[in-house]
Amino acid sequence: GPPSVTAGIPDPGAIARQKDVYLKMLDEQLKQGITVLDQQVKYQRDYLQVQCEQQKKQFLLQLDQQMKAQEMVLTQQYNEQLMALQMQAGTQKSALEQQAMQLAMEYEQRKAEEHMYRQQYEIQKQQSDMAAKLAQDYQRISPPPPMQQRPEFSYAPTMGQAPIGTQGGGYPPHMGSP
Repeated sequence: GPPSVTAGIPDPGAIARQKDVYLKMLDEQLKQGITVLDQQVKYQRDYLQVQCEQQKKQFLLQLDQQMKAQEMVLTQQYNEQLMALQMQAGTQKSALEQQAMQLAMEYEQRKAEEHMYRQQYEIQKQQSDMAAKLAQDYQRISPPPPMQQRPEFSYAPTMGQAPIGTQGGGYPPHMGSP
């Protein structure tokens, strides 16, 4: 007979079976590829997240250190300014104390001067009052004009003695009061 043209070529049933096997194999490969891809992506995501967390921690740590360093600078500045303020206040206080002391001393000095002037004034006043009184007394005991009749005294004072009764207590001046 004539030579077979279909010899060596698979029949449609065999082709269909082979196609199904290949399709299943392709589906399996696709599934495996997707699984591997998913695992890779998950691993990369996890890695990214871990790196990101580490960087965040690092950044927060640096930020914290910077803040602490700035806080230290601020604290140092505060302490320096506080010390300067306290020194200034201390200087002003001692200046005020000194000024108050000087004013008090000046007041006491002026008060003492005032007291001295008052004493001098009192002494001068006593002296001038005494001088005026002596002048009055002298006029009273000096001889009257010749026209008047002079009364007779039982006791005529000697020079330097005031009449009895003009000194305190009626005692002669050289004796003083008892």
